[in-house]
Amino acid sequence: MILVVAAKELVRGYRLWLGSLIVVVAASAVCAATLAQIETAAALPAEASGSLQSASITVLAFTVLAAIAITGATTNLAVASGRRGYALLQLAGILPRQVTAMVLAQLVMLALIGTGTGVGLGRIIAQPLLDLVVVQTSAPAGTVIVYGGTALWAFGLFAGVVVLSGIRAARRAGRVPPIEALREPEPPRIRMRASRWVATGISGAASIGVGLAVAAMSPSLTPDGRPVGLDSVTSLGLLLSIALTTLAVSLGPILYPSLMRAWTAVIPSGLSGSWFLARRSCRYRITQSTAAITPLMVGIAMPGSMYTVFLTAANAMAAGGGPTDINSASIFTSLGPALLLAALGSAAVIFMTSRTRARDNALVSVSGGTFTTTTLSAIFEAVIYVVTAFLIALSIFGVVGLVVAIAFAHTMTGVVPVYGIGTALIVAGAGAVIVGVATVAPAVAPTRRSIPSLLASE
Repeated sequence: MILVVAAKELVRGYRLWLGSLIVVVAASAVCAATLAQIETAAALPAEASGSLQSASITVLAFTVLAAIAITGATTNLAVASGRRGYALLQLAGILPRQVTAMVLAQLVMLALIGTGTGVGLGRIIAQPLLDLVVVQTSAPAGTVIVYGGTALWAFGLFAGVVVLSGIRAARRAGRVPPIEALREPEPPRIRMRASRWVATGISGAASIGVGLAVAAMSPSLTPDGRPVGLDSVTSLGLLLSIALTTLAVSLGPILYPSLMRAWTAVIPSGLSGSWFLARRSCRYRITQSTAAITPLMVGIAMPGSMYTVFLTAANAMAAGGGPTDINSASIFTSLGPALLLAALGSAAVIFMTSRTRARDNALVSVSGGTFTTTTLSAIFEAVIYVVTAFLIALSIFGVVGLVVAIAFAHTMTGVVPVYGIGTALIVAGAGAVIVGVATVAPAVAPTRRSIPSLLASE
C-alpha cells in the first residue's frame, strides 16, 4: 500500500519531483561519462594516458562537486516542499511512520529512475565529451570511449546522494504535527544536521591543510625561463577552491541566510514595496533560497577560482620572464559539464517552486498589489539570489588568489593576485538571466486559474 501511495503522490506532485529528477539524470549522466574517460585513459599506452587521465580527473572533480551539491539541494527541496501534502495524508489517517516510509520510498524511486536513466544517457554523451577533452591533451585523436564498470560507480554514488540528502526531511515529514505543517507549509528555520557538521569539519580541515600547503610552496623559473613547481601550485590551488566551495555548501543553511540578511539590510525596506516583499520572501523561504543559491554559487565560484589561479600564475611568470599564455578552451572544457549542471539546477529549482510563486502572487493581488508589484518583486528576488551567490563565490576565489600569490611571492618579486572577476561576472550574468526568466515568468504569464482556486488548499 505504501508503495502505491508513494507512486501516486509522485505523479500528483510532479512539479516538485520532475525538477529533481532532471537534475539527477543529468548529474548521473555527466559523471558516468567522465568516469568512463578515466577508464579509457587507463586502457591507453602509458605515453598517451597521462595527460588524458589528468584532464579527466580535473573534469571529474569539478563535476562531482557541482553534481552532489545541486542534487542534494534539489532533492531536499522536493521533500520539504511536499510538507503540506504529507500533513493532509496524516489527517486522512496515515500514521507518521507510514508517512516517513512513503517519503523514503519516493526517494528510492527517484534514485533508481534518475540514476538508471542517467547512466544510460551517459553512454550516449560519453564519446562527444571525450572528443572535447582529447583535443586538449596528448591522447591520440579518434580515441574510442571505454564505457564499462566504472560508469556504475555513478549509479551507486548518486542513488546514495538522493536518498541520504532526503532522509532528514523524510523523518521530519512524519514527525511534524499536521496542523503545524498546514499552518507553516515550509519550516521557518533550517538546522544543520549531523552530516552537514561532519562535511563542514572535513572540508574546513581540508581547506586549511591545502591552503597551508600551497602557501608553503616556492615555485621558480630556471635560467632559460622554464617554470619549476608551477603545476603543483596550480593543481593544489584548484583543489583549495574545491575544498572552500564544499565548505560553503556545507554551511549553506547558516551562511546563505546570514549573508542575505546582511547585504539586503543595506537597502532600506521602505524604498519599494516590491523590494520589501522580495526580501521577506527570500528570508522566510530558507529551503527554497538555499536550493536556489547553491547552484548559482557553485557555478560562479568554479570558473572564478580557476581563472584566478591561472591569471595569478601568469602574472608571476610574467614577473620572472616566463610564459604567460592561458588556455581558455581547456578551462571551459574542464568546467563545461559542471556549469551545465549549475544552470540546469538553477532552472530546476525555480520550476519546482513555480506553484508556490503563483500562490504568493495571488495573495499579493488579493492584498491590493498590482501587476507591477508582483513583477518587480520577482525581479528583485532573482537579484537577491544572484548577488548572494556572487558574494560567496567572490570570497572563495579571493582567498584562493591570495594563497596562490603568497606561494609565488617566495621566489618572485612583484607578484599580486589577479582575480577572475570578469569571468565570474559573465557567469553570474548568465545565471541572472536563467533565474530571472524563470522567476518573472509566473508573475507576467496569464493564468487560466482564478485567484480563489490558486489560494485554495490542494
